[in-house]
Amino acid sequence: MNTLQARLRNYAGKLIDGARRLKMGLLDAWVFNAALLGRRPRRGDSLPGDGRGVVVMLVISELWIDPRVRRAATALASAGYRVRIVYPDFFSELRKLGPMDWGPGIEFRPLEGSYAWFANGFPWVLGKEYLRAVEEERPDVIHCHDLNTSIIGLAAAGKLGCHCICDFHEWFSENVSWDAQQKQYLPHPRLHKFVYWLSELVVMHRATEVITVCDSIANDLRTPRYLSKRPVHVIRNIPETTRGDASCWPSVKKEVGVPEDTFVVLWQGGVGPTRLIEPIIESIGLIEDIVLVIRGPVIERFQDEYLALAERSGAGGRVFCVPPVPSEQVVAAARTADLGVWSLPNLSRNFYYSLPNKIFEYLGAGLPIVGANFPEARKIIEGYGVGLTFDPYDPRSIADAIARISGDPEFAARCRANIARANADLDVDAEWQKLVCLYDGLLGRN
Repeated sequence: MNTLQARLRNYAGKLIDGARRLKMGLLDAWVFNAALLGRRPRRGDSLPGDGRGVVVMLVISELWIDPRVRRAATALASAGYRVRIVYPDFFSELRKLGPMDWGPGIEFRPLEGSYAWFANGFPWVLGKEYLRAVEEERPDVIHCHDLNTSIIGLAAAGKLGCHCICDFHEWFSENVSWDAQQKQYLPHPRLHKFVYWLSELVVMHRATEVITVCDSIANDLRTPRYLSKRPVHVIRNIPETTRGDASCWPSVKKEVGVPEDTFVVLWQGGVGPTRLIEPIIESIGLIEDIVLVIRGPVIERFQDEYLALAERSGAGGRVFCVPPVPSEQVVAAARTADLGVWSLPNLSRNFYYSLPNKIFEYLGAGLPIVGANFPEARKIIEGYGVGLTFDPYDPRSIADAIARISGDPEFAARCRANIARANADLDVDAEWQKLVCLYDGLLGRN
């Protein structure tokens, strides 16, 4: 009887929570209406800002580990735009962070963390408090980072009569949600997916310009599914690879206490359930004399299970978990490794189309790369001849790729020789100049 009562209470709680979220979503529906019906300027029109190119960026992320936001802001500020970043700040106090300084021309307006709560519940994209904060800024252009700020940005732009640029870091409708019951990430439930698709449809028809991170996502956004053939601009996540001083960081081999002639495979970046690091750890047990170093934010949450898996896989003592370094230093800190590795589970098209920062960071550090055999990553790794791809679920496939580079000096030398050509072709300044040219065209600076 107690079990039945507990279940009934649980179901009742879910119904009440669902009704509350639906009520809040309906109350916020006018935000969506403003995004649909607001007026939009044409290129070169006079705008409500002060005429000096004021750009307000909307973000819901941990800014200090979000290099795309930083690179976009610094590129625009270097071109003379005034950039103000408006973001819900729910981490600074927790992580004892001081004020951020990204250089002249860039300011920050932190909001209370509650301004981001809308993103955690139905309908996930409407936040009237955040909208009011944006309207106070009086910008020339609103730059929305990701879909969770795009409807808010479109609504504000519609009311103010200014431009709105939407930058899709991720393909939200084709991404994943955390399933608390199964304790894993799964493709979005139908309602979640539908709301994100509907929001993307609005963006494709109402935003002044749309940007994303790779050709595969851009091509799929220009399909009948979105009733649009508008151009989608691609600006890849190429970070500033010359930043940072390698002499400020100890050799990664010294850091983990292995001899300098040890072959070190480096995982650098996010860790946890969506990263599929486990088969990489298992692959180390299949290769002798190879060390894996895992470096990333909140590594302390996952290191015990990673190290336990290493023991079970025959890689005990050859897998190390180390703290992260600041985002502007990741390239410098990687230069003393021998090989970079990247992977993701194939849970969604957003994952399958992934083209992450770390691939460009490894190239900037001069490291050959082994990575999951997904189209955008393969285009870089195999297209430039800087490494090998593997089946991300198969430890033997991963081990074979690592062993080919570690055990074949001639092949590894060819990969390293190709890195310089790849870096020259993947010119970071040219990539982010695309954004500056886009803005100059909008505001009549050309």
